[in-house]
Amino acid sequence: MKVYIIHENDDWTLPLKLELQKIGVNFEDWHVENTYIDLGKIPPQGVFYNRMSASSHARGHRYAPEFTSTVLNWLKNHKRRVINNNNALALEISKSLQYLKLNECGIRTPRSIYCNSKEQILKATKHFSKPFITKHNRAGRGLGVKLFQNKKELNSYVNGPNFENSIDGIIIIQDYIDSNPKVIHRVEFINSKFYYTVQVDASESFELCPADACNTEDKFCPTNSDGNKFMILKDYKNSEITSYEKFLKINNIEIAGIEYITDNNGVHFTYDVNTNTNYNSIAEKKVQQFGMKQIAFFLKEELKKIS
Repeated sequence: MKVYIIHENDDWTLPLKLELQKIGVNFEDWHVENTYIDLGKIPPQGVFYNRMSASSHARGHRYAPEFTSTVLNWLKNHKRRVINNNNALALEISKSLQYLKLNECGIRTPRSIYCNSKEQILKATKHFSKPFITKHNRAGRGLGVKLFQNKKELNSYVNGPNFENSIDGIIIIQDYIDSNPKVIHRVEFINSKFYYTVQVDASESFELCPADACNTEDKFCPTNSDGNKFMILKDYKNSEITSYEKFLKINNIEIAGIEYITDNNGVHFTYDVNTNTNYNSIAEKKVQQFGMKQIAFFLKEELKKIS
């Protein structure tokens, strides 16, 4: 019996592999671009953990999510235990679907308009009187997120040489949620249950991936009391945790990070669901909570159930 890790980024899976080794769990790496997976055969027994990322195209793996979907359908057909199944993958690669499902659970998201052409993008701005952002429907890591003060700025961008379309052709125009201080909160869940919340300094960038491989610069961030860009909050309380857990269970998501921002009136707006979640080692060491270690134990327990 093994754990099979389905992914496309070795840097992001290495911490999990190390934790699995520490507790003696056999695993096999299924990098979907480098591993031959024979879909004509019966899949092996085991636990299959899907870590496919919406930003795979940014690393040259344009069709990795599509192939992963085929693999997950194959596993489902043979009744294998899959963590973060095709429902989770569908939400990972579509902000529009995320917002639809979040709203169904009564979770507030920013006002958003979805566009599939430059003409639609420019027309959508008539609905925004305050600063707004564009973002890609399928992105990850904050790719494609840009702030605009007005339609004139957007027009220059859309018709200029630096325009960057979403890989799926869908651009979102969204209310810019102003906050003070400039932080976001990322709430982490394992086994669809709350694990911890990390506060992230968002004063300099919209690209807020917590993985160590994505944070190569050691910068002091005065917003967080410990000076680190990522700070895990002790004794964190939030009345929306129950709603988040309900959302995850309804949508068959077992491991995820959910991000929200709080406006200047104290209202929370949830804007991203990461089903391929990563953790920041500096922040974790300070509070002695380790996401990948917790996932490794979760996978070990799931293996026991089918052994």
